[in-house]
Amino acid sequence: MKRILLILVLTGLCSCNALNSEGMLYSGAMGFAEGSPLVNNYGKTVLDRFDSPLGYTRVPVKQNTFASFLRTLELLPDGSMAHYYNGKSKLNDDIYVAVVDLPISSKNIQMSASSMIRLVSEYLFTNQEYDKIAFHTENQKISFASFSNGDYSKAEFHKYMDFVMERASTPSFCSDLRPEKLENIQIGDVFAQNNLPNGHVVIVVDMVENKKGEKLFLLAQGFRPAQEIQIISNPNNKELSPWYQLKEGELLTPEWRFMTSDLMRFRFLDNESK
Repeated sequence: MKRILLILVLTGLCSCNALNSEGMLYSGAMGFAEGSPLVNNYGKTVLDRFDSPLGYTRVPVKQNTFASFLRTLELLPDGSMAHYYNGKSKLNDDIYVAVVDLPISSKNIQMSASSMIRLVSEYLFTNQEYDKIAFHTENQKISFASFSNGDYSKAEFHKYMDFVMERASTPSFCSDLRPEKLENIQIGDVFAQNNLPNGHVVIVVDMVENKKGEKLFLLAQGFRPAQEIQIISNPNNKELSPWYQLKEGELLTPEWRFMTSDLMRFRFLDNESK
């Protein structure tokens, strides 16, 4: 069943978005994300929830890769609100179209870059690649293996996550990445800006391609204050949303402005096949 497009008209109110010096977007009105014919109400994963637009098919990915993990991320039921670390709901002013089913810490630590750390770590933990779980903080690189002293239980993993996310920043996170050309984009790549005092990161969680080689992609994010990870809408193209068109230049998301030159890739995922 396809979601019916609903448009909420607010008489006498106008809405606009303004960019601050960091690239962050501030919205001038409250509302709810509009429905899309590309969204399946009952889909439980990224793959099942979001249809490929007409003429496009999913790019192939191998099993047990980070790309496969992201494409099959489980989602909360359609229409669910994202929640902050303190349990409060995040109002949805056409910001997100789905919420990833991944409980967060009760501490204010899983924000932007740390949400990406969480996704990568969950993938590596699921595949029992414990030795690859290691991230830079401001002062050092901390591995799960050394932190846990050989205890690879889920409880110890969560302790490690809290420890690292509490100490990581966008600049330290970016030290675990390398720049990537837009033409080589793949699922699992991120758009990252390490502006001070705060930056932002979004991650490519799925991608489709047509016969001409033109690509579209889906993005996910965490944000400040700490909150559940969301699949975000496309504010530039309501008919295509939540898919984004791959093209050089500005990449405007609901809460941040990137440039496509901000594309980066995790260094330790270089050897993974698409």
